[in-house]
Amino acid sequence: MSSDELQIIETKKISNIKNCIIGMPDTGLTGMIGVTHLISSLSLDEIGYIDSNLLPPVIVVHKGIPKQPIRIFGNKDLAAITSETPLNMTSMYPLTKSIVNWVKSKGVELLISTSGIAVQNRMEIKNPLVYGVTTFDNNKKLLDKAEIKLLEEGFMVGPHALILKECIAKKVNNLTLLAQSHPQYPDPGAAAATVNSINKLLDLNVDVNKLLEQAEEIRLKTRELMQRTAKSLKGMEKVQEQELPVMYG
Repeated sequence: MSSDELQIIETKKISNIKNCIIGMPDTGLTGMIGVTHLISSLSLDEIGYIDSNLLPPVIVVHKGIPKQPIRIFGNKDLAAITSETPLNMTSMYPLTKSIVNWVKSKGVELLISTSGIAVQNRMEIKNPLVYGVTTFDNNKKLLDKAEIKLLEEGFMVGPHALILKECIAKKVNNLTLLAQSHPQYPDPGAAAATVNSINKLLDLNVDVNKLLEQAEEIRLKTRELMQRTAKSLKGMEKVQEQELPVMYG
């Protein structure tokens, strides 16, 4: 493997996949926590992983078994991709390109990217709002049906922004969900709001009560990951997401 090569290794071959959800470490770890909960709740099997010399030299261990930190779970109806380690700038561009190419090769009808959008008064918000951005106008009806607010103006920064950019270039049907999240701490509440939105979008019935009940435990378990993620996001102008664009079109 050359230094710039990135591979998606399929451990279980599935020729076509209907929908795919992505949640990477980002603001509030919202996408990662939500997708991890979906994987567990739906008992999705591991079907692959992503490997590259560009990624941090990390292996995670689950129940005594070493695992790659970026893995793919799923079946013919739904795939889910998540990472247990922050992404660095070097790996982020080839990683997002590879993911979108893989999704397109599987004939995915809808790619849902999940993340958080930082709000400073998050502690005062009981029910976080979920905003949506889409590559195709006809998805706006889908957002309305799922009671997801369209993000009218703003910036997007980080892995979900690159995925959206690549989906536009490759004409891949993408919805990006951004839940109001705490800027500095893991936010299981925002993750639960995201899962509820996905339930409505894909007609799923994933219970978020367990996620909310274990919120404090999740915060403790993911505290160090959040700290490492915050460091990796510093160089991405992440604070720009809290600004409004100058131009209006």
